[in-house]
Order: sequence, then C-alpha cells, then structure tokens
Amino acid sequence: MLASQMHLQLTVGSKLTAHQAGPRSAVQSRHLLGPSLEELRPSSITPFVPVSTYKRPRRVCGQRVRTQAFFNFGKPGTPGLSDNCWEQSKQKPKYAALNKNTEVDVVIVGAGIVGLTTAYNLTQAGKKVAVLEARVIGGGQSGKDTGEISTWNNHTYKRLESLYSAEKTTRIAASQKAALDFVETVVKEKRINCGFSRQNAFVFFDSPSVGPEFKALLNAGLQDTKEGDFSGTAEEGGIKHCLQLEDAAVLNPVAYLNGLAKAITDKGGKIYEQTRVRKPDRSVLETEGGNKVTAREAVLVATAQPITKDLADSLAHTAAIHSKSFAKRRYAITLSVPKGSVRKGVYFDTVNPHHSVRLVEGGDGRKDLLLVSGEEHDQGIKPEEYADYFGRLESWAKSRWDFAGPRKHEWSWETFQSSEKLGLYGKNTVGNTDYYIASGDSGHITVGGTIGGMVIADAILGDPNPYADLYDPWRKLRGPPLLPSYSPTFFKNTISSFVTLLTPQGKSPDISDIPADSGAILQRSPNKGYKEAVYKDPKGKVDSFSALCPHLGCQLQWNPVEKEWDCPCHGSCFDKKGKQLAGPATTDMRPPQIVTD
Repeated sequence: MLASQMHLQLTVGSKLTAHQAGPRSAVQSRHLLGPSLEELRPSSITPFVPVSTYKRPRRVCGQRVRTQAFFNFGKPGTPGLSDNCWEQSKQKPKYAALNKNTEVDVVIVGAGIVGLTTAYNLTQAGKKVAVLEARVIGGGQSGKDTGEISTWNNHTYKRLESLYSAEKTTRIAASQKAALDFVETVVKEKRINCGFSRQNAFVFFDSPSVGPEFKALLNAGLQDTKEGDFSGTAEEGGIKHCLQLEDAAVLNPVAYLNGLAKAITDKGGKIYEQTRVRKPDRSVLETEGGNKVTAREAVLVATAQPITKDLADSLAHTAAIHSKSFAKRRYAITLSVPKGSVRKGVYFDTVNPHHSVRLVEGGDGRKDLLLVSGEEHDQGIKPEEYADYFGRLESWAKSRWDFAGPRKHEWSWETFQSSEKLGLYGKNTVGNTDYYIASGDSGHITVGGTIGGMVIADAILGDPNPYADLYDPWRKLRGPPLLPSYSPTFFKNTISSFVTLLTPQGKSPDISDIPADSGAILQRSPNKGYKEAVYKDPKGKVDSFSALCPHLGCQLQWNPVEKEWDCPCHGSCFDKKGKQLAGPATTDMRPPQIVTD
C-alpha cells in the first residue's frame, strides 16, 4: 500500500505552544542544497510521478499553500546544528565536498565520534581513508553530547552484573577505561585544545544504601572506587551518599572532533563535508551529487543507524540491526554559576531517567557553566505528550545547587538504546563481511563511540581486540540462544506508529488552528487514509509534506521543542522544512499526495 502512493512537493514547519516547549535559544541555519535529480526518479518506497502531471492545488483546508518544486535548491546553510555550549551551530565546512569519483582503502560515512576515531586509527596505520560527511564535522549527535567520559555505566553495574557474567561486566568496565585512556593519549600527542581534564566521577543515591553498587563496581575491577567524602554542602549539591570513581574526564566534543579531523588529514586522510551518501553499498558508494567512491578493503557506515540503498536493504537492516535498539531523546541545559562554587567532577544519579552534571569552565575568570542533562523519553512521541523538559532540568539542578544563575543554553539530541545496554560496533549482520556499522550507543556517545572506533579499526586491520565480542552486532549476551536480542520497545513504537498512521483522525484540525512557527499532522481526506505533515511559519505561510517517513513509511511526529519532524520507528529526523537531519533516511521528506475533488 505504501509503495503505491504518490506524492508531490509542498512546504511546511513549526512549533506548538510555549508552555510545552519552554524557552529556547536561537538555532540552526537551513539546508545547503535542494534535492538532486535522483529524487525525481521513482523511489523504491514511495514512487514519484513528474511534477508536471499534478494539478497545482489552490487551497489546502481552506488556506493557500505554496508549492516548492524539486528544482528549488533552497538557501545555503547547515541544518540541524544546536546553539549549545560547544558552539556546534558555528561549525562551518572546512573541507571541500567530493566532486569526482575516487578510490581508497576504506570509506567511512559519518564524521562523528565513531567515524573519526576509526579514520584516525586507520590513517595512523597507513591506510588510505575517505570520510564522507553529509553536513559538517561534528554536525550530528556527537556534537551535542555532554563530553563526559568515565567508567561509570548509567545502567549501574549491579544491573549489568545481574544481566551478564562477572567476566563480561569486568570487560565492559575495562573497555570504557580503555576509551578514556585512548582519548587522553590522542589529546596529548596531537595537542588538541578541547578542554580535556581528568576528574573524579561521583555516583549519588537517594538513600544511604550504596553497598550493593559499591560491591558490583569492585567486582567489575574498578578497585579505585570508594565512598565519597561528601557532607551535603551547597558546593556538593547537597549530596551525602555517593561513590567516587577515579577514572573519568570531561572535554568539549566539538573541539575534540575538529582535532581528530586535523590529525586524520595530516596523515593523508581525506574528509569530504557536504557530501551525502544516497546509495551505500558493499564496495561502491554513490553520493547525492552522483559521484562514486570505491572501497578496496572496507566500508564503515557510522550514522547512528545504518543508512540503506533501497527498500530490500532497509527491510533487511530493520530485521538485523534497527530492531535491536530504539531511539530516545535526551535534553541538556547550562546554568551560570560563580567560579569555584561547585566541586569539580562528573555527577551521575541512579534514578530513571538518570541525570548527569558537570562543569564547563568559563573564560572570564568569574563564571562557569553547570551542564545538566536528563529527562529522556522515546523519540517521536505525539506533540501533546511533550513537557517543559528544560524547565524540569533547571528546577532539579537548582534544588541541589540553589545558587545557580540563569539558563544560558538548552538543546536536545538523539540516542539509541540497545536491548543489551551496549553499543553495536562491528561487522554488518547483513551481507558482506567487509561492511561495518556503528549503532545502539545506549547513551554513551563519546565513550561508546571511541570504543566503536577502536574495535572497528582493529577489525579492518586484522588485529585482535579484547572487547570485540561484547560489541559485535551479531552478539547474544543473554536470553534464549536462538532468539536475536531484539528490543521490545522498538516493536512497541513501530506498531504504535502504524496504528496511528492507519487510524483516521476524525475531525482534522484546520490550518488556521496551527500556531505560527508550528507543525501538525492533518488529514484532508479521511476516506483516503492519507495524512500530511503541515508547517506554518512565523509569517503564516504554509508548507506541506507527506506524513510518511521516506525510509520505511512510519508516520512522522512533530517535535515542538526542536521544531523538527521525528520518526518513532527508526529514528530519522527532518527539519521543519523537511530537510533530512539524521538517518537512516537518506532523502528529504516527500511531497504530499494531492487529492482533487
């Protein structure tokens, strides 16, 4: 049914109410290129017919809409960047886009922490590497992370110990320490100015009973763990009961990624920004611009969720990879605090969803920033289900550090929670063994991504890695041996999305009901079962798209906090104007079906 529907392109993007989204910083410029000619050809999921065959509608739900043909290339800019304390929104392309066919030893898709760590290791070993990045270095989730690296696992070691053997839990801790040591070594050797600082991690509890977790940490080989000497002062956030871990550090993730990129190119590696891969394959990858990159030895797709080349490939990856994790959204704010007023360290609580806190040192000698993250929820919830997550974080932080000042930054990002609480880094479970993927970070973007880059680089080089089996996408760490480690939440969210898609809306809201700078799902023809994603800009102009995700046809939902369209099934994200921000989708949102009376 989905493959038989046809679409034309119109435009839209917006936000809901202020009390739902909370106050917001200025963010993101828009997309740098419009659709390629490839988007005019039949799609394997939702086929097109030529624009000229459609009748241009004069009104939608009683209001004029503007049609944006595929030949409109839009305004230049980089979509999806956050105005966070790392200044991700100021990232500019430093490396030219690919403009010809090329051949290298290894092709890497994605210039985030996994992709660049892998490329760094490979170039250090003398491999010819090309990194293809659709936007800019650190323009994805890696540039939105909090930059915390530690041996602490937010699922708690007591929980991990109950799920796996003591031997596996010990190696999980060792892998995270190895990632921390690797980052420290690279920062020192390459003189990367990213604010790297070794600090203690403090895990605090609501009750004085820290014994079970203390024992589990010691059993995992973290022998330097001890009970924290906290007395509940304001400097310590009122914390009294905590455990102290020696192996932790903080950094600026965007600055670190920029430093990795320089180290890669200094060793002869090639980085191509503004180069989106449209058709990934086992040895030849085709870009949106029509150029082809041939990999002599291996391909790594490091795009959080693997991008795919066609419908059959998408379905195969859904069964083998996507279904082992589900997309979540996490939030962060910074609050101004006097310098020296907060005990330095990385703070974690053990509630669900958990919080983390760290300092970002200011440069004026008088103020620092208190970076607070938390308030996770499943990706792609309905607009009315959102809350004031930034306000919640601020209230929680000020209940502990009551001297904290005004909010300076606020942003959110996407993570993928695997069913086994560990990332999926290694050989792809679909097809050729020289094709690698990185997914399921489980909230550990910087530390997990570093582990992934180390594991995958060793696999490509043919070197043994002591942690490869823990993070292997083929792994089965627990449960019945013949049943893959599927995520129940993935199936719940996917089924819910299709039920929502197929259920008529009843009385569909009118465009006039949509607040300015907001989006909503409209159903103009309930008898046809077709829904549109509609955005009204601040001036009242309306843009419209198909409500179906171009990846596999799940119903998109409006995100009133980030002003974007999110897929609850596989995690694709699109800005309010329909431009693709995060995969596994590789194209922008489709045009809406035009129903004529």
